[in-house]
Parts: sequence; structure tokens; C-alpha cells
Amino acid sequence: MKKNTTTVLLSINILLITILFSFIFIYYNSKSKIVYVNTIQLFENFTMTKEFKKAGEKEFNLIKTKVDSLYAKLQSVPNDTTEKKLLMEQFIQKKEELEKFNESFATKQSSKIWIRIKAYSTEFSKINNYQLILGEQNGTFILSADEKIDVTNALLSYLNKKYEGIE
Repeated sequence: MKKNTTTVLLSINILLITILFSFIFIYYNSKSKIVYVNTIQLFENFTMTKEFKKAGEKEFNLIKTKVDSLYAKLQSVPNDTTEKKLLMEQFIQKKEELEKFNESFATKQSSKIWIRIKAYSTEFSKINNYQLILGEQNGTFILSADEKIDVTNALLSYLNKKYEGIE
């Protein structure tokens, strides 16, 4: 009888230890994985941003050259002439075109870049089993966080590889 009781107790202990380890395993694997990134650093160092910025600068410089040229002509023409008035109208028009280009380019390109960052970040999150990736800008939105959960560099690396077709 004593041997039978020992076997039953041993079996119960093994069962309880197995249940305990199962709960620990389930808890560990279901534990929320929340990380954060510096969105400014992410945006500015994303290869797509750099490429769009170069393309925008070329277009901006072409328009700016025309504005500068008109301004130089404007300075050399005598006042109170029809030519001066015509040049002034052209100058104002080109200057407004430059300002509009600057505003619309930044808005359109930023939107395209953020759409791509969001899509790649979703994939990155799934690969790394993150349940939530928070974005912060110079300490805004996240008041305190352990630097161990800052995945900015890892996500940036993933974004650039994905964008360049490496990942």
C-alpha cells in the first residue's frame, strides 16, 4: 500500500510540475511585447526619404534658378518700365510656384513615405512578435521607457533592406 501511495504522490507531483511549467511557458509567450521607435530618426534615415529628398532638391533648384534669374534681370531693368512690370509679374509667379512646390512636395512625399514605413513596420512587428510599436518624437508621447525596448535601429535596418529589395 505504501508503494502505491508513493507512486500516486509522485504522479501527482509530476502532473503539478508539468502544469506549472505549462503556465509559465504560456505566460512567458503571451506576455505583451511592446517596443518603441524614434519616428524622426526613422523617417530621416529611411532610404526612401533620402531618395525623395534628392529628387525634390533637383526640382526645387531648377525652379529656384529661374526665380534667381528673374530677380537678377529685375535688378538690371530701369524702374517704371513696362519690361520691369512684366518681369515683376513673372518673378512673383515663379516665387509662388516655388513655395507651392515646396509645400506640396513635402506633404505628398511624406505621406508616401509614411505609408511605406507603416507597411514595413507591420511586417517587422509580425516577424518579431511585437504586439505594439509606439512612436516617439524627441520624448513626446513616451514619457519614460527602458532603452532596451527601443528598436529604432533594428526597424530602420529592416525598412532600408526591405525598400532596397534585400529582405
